[in-house]
Formats: sequence, C-alpha cells, structure tokens
Amino acid sequence: MRILIASLPIGTGHDIAARALAESFVLRGAEVEFSHHLVFDMRWQARLYFFGIRYLPGVYGNLFRLGDRAEVFWRRHRKEWRQAGIEALEPVYHAYRPDVVVATHPYALTGWSGVKARYPHLGLVGVLTDLSVHRFWYEPSADAYAVWLPEQVDDLEKFGYRSGPVWQSGIPIRASFSQPSPLIGHLRQGPVVLLGGGLGMGPYMRILKRLTELPFPVLAICGHNENLRWRLDEYRWPERVHIVGYIEHMPSLLKAARLVVGKPGGVTAAEVCQSNVPWLLTHWIAGQEEENRDRLVMHDLAMRGDNNLKELVLELTAETSAMRKQMLASQRAWARPDAADELAEKILSL
Repeated sequence: MRILIASLPIGTGHDIAARALAESFVLRGAEVEFSHHLVFDMRWQARLYFFGIRYLPGVYGNLFRLGDRAEVFWRRHRKEWRQAGIEALEPVYHAYRPDVVVATHPYALTGWSGVKARYPHLGLVGVLTDLSVHRFWYEPSADAYAVWLPEQVDDLEKFGYRSGPVWQSGIPIRASFSQPSPLIGHLRQGPVVLLGGGLGMGPYMRILKRLTELPFPVLAICGHNENLRWRLDEYRWPERVHIVGYIEHMPSLLKAARLVVGKPGGVTAAEVCQSNVPWLLTHWIAGQEEENRDRLVMHDLAMRGDNNLKELVLELTAETSAMRKQMLASQRAWARPDAADELAEKILSL
C-alpha cells in the first residue's frame, strides 16, 4: 500500500506525529512519501498565525473561539481551500499515486479532500495533534479520524461527522518514548525541565526566575528559538541552571526529569503523559492550547501553575504528595505509547 503523509511545518507537533507514523508504516512494508506541498500556498496564513499568537494573543484567541461557531464562514473557506488543494495537489497525486493520504494538519486534510472529490477511491484520514476538535479540522469526506480523548469524539459528532470511524488511538509519538523506564513511579532526581515546545515560545525569563528561587537544578529548553537562547544566556543564573536549544534525546530526558514546566502542546502532552512525570502548565498559545490546558487539567494529566508556581513545584516534587500520585496514576491510565503502531494497522486495514 502507498501512504502519503501530508503535514505543514507550522509548529513542530504536526511533523513529529507524521514522522512517528511514517516509521510505523515502513515497518509494516508500506511505501511512504511525505507531502509539504501546501507550504507555499499557506505562507500568508502562517505569517498571520505567528503574528497573532505572538503580538495579539487576545485577538487571536477570540477569533479562534468565534471561528469554531462560524459554520457559514468555514463552509465557504473549505470550498475555497478544496479548490486550492486541487490545483496544488492533483499533480502530486498523479506523481505518487497514493492509496491513502494521512493528514496531520487541518489545512492538509482540507486541501487533499479536494483531490478526493475527484478520485473517490483515495483514502483520507485526519490525525489530530491537539486535544480538541476545532471546526477547521472538520472534513465531512474523511474516511476516518484519529483522536486521543473521548471528548474529541463528541466534538466531531457535534459538527455532524458520520462518514467513518473515529479511532481513540492517541497522538502518534516517537517509538523511543515507549521504552520502559525504571524511574516510573519513583521520585526522580533529574532537573526541573522548563519546556516550551520546538518553537521556544512563552515568558521564559519570568518563569525561569521563579524556578531559580527553589533549590532544584533547572534545564531550560529553548527549542529552535535561538534569539531566546541568546537572551537567556546573557543573564547571570545560578550554576544549577542550564540553557539549551533544541535537543533530540527528549525521551530519556523526560523520563529522568523531576518535573516538567511549560506549555500544553498536543504532542508534548502525549510525550509527557507517556514519560509519567508531573507537569505544571505555566503558559499557552491562545486558542487551541487553552483547550488543551482545560482538558489536561480535567483529566488530572497536568495542573495549572500560572498563579502559584513555587508552591505547586514543591508539592509535585514530594514523593508522598497525594496530588503527585493522582497525576501520575492518571497519566498511566491515559498514556497511549503504541498510538502510531495502532493507527498504522487501522489505516492499512481500510
């Protein structure tokens, strides 16, 4: 079977999920191709998105929530984007001749639905990398969806999705996260990890200063944001504070961490949950990550630490803490380490 995995490099989570799926498909003998073919068509939307979340987060968040209710707007937008998808992606379809397109980004899903309208035998699967389903993820012609939480099944039903199954397989993450760790369930002596995702976004300086008031080693990961790394490096921190950029060995780091502090990206949520480490949410992107935050807290997978950070750090790093034990138990219950393998099996059986 030929699988084309369609994503867009807007944020890092979409591509991480795509690579995890590709690995599982290849192990099962499938032919896999990646598609970033909509990057040029999405350039202005991407610029507006990053401008909005950086400089006008309140406005962006309000538009995000309003858009979730604006059915007429999204119906018109979907029609336009399908047509754009046909023009940009039909040559790609003829070049690769995929049997199934797996989309880990909503615009890729909608774009490829235009091609599917012309070639109905083409399979189309949406793989959600957040913990809610915004209306821009809704594609009536999709043959299946992959989600993590039961609330996402309800989200899709609310929009009227009836075309195919909704698999609660979880968010695909790297296979290295599924390797067992002897530290799970015990107090860890590693650093407190300040994690901002691959883009290194958030009020790092303020949060890091608060963490240095506590007697724990801290590792601040700036991701691909080199400007942030240079700015933090210019400040004189205690010796127990270490500033790094993007790192590849995240599985082993999270499994040894004492605590994770950061923002609730969808893929990050799946990785932290599988690593079974206490998690404090201190900042988030307006819109989708606010939804992620609320559902993580609802399921006891993380706690908000934006108001009482130091008190909660001390609470969650104490091995006898009931709050810590409850969070780790919830993470073990909701972890989906085999999400990529399970999803690959289901898609190959379509």
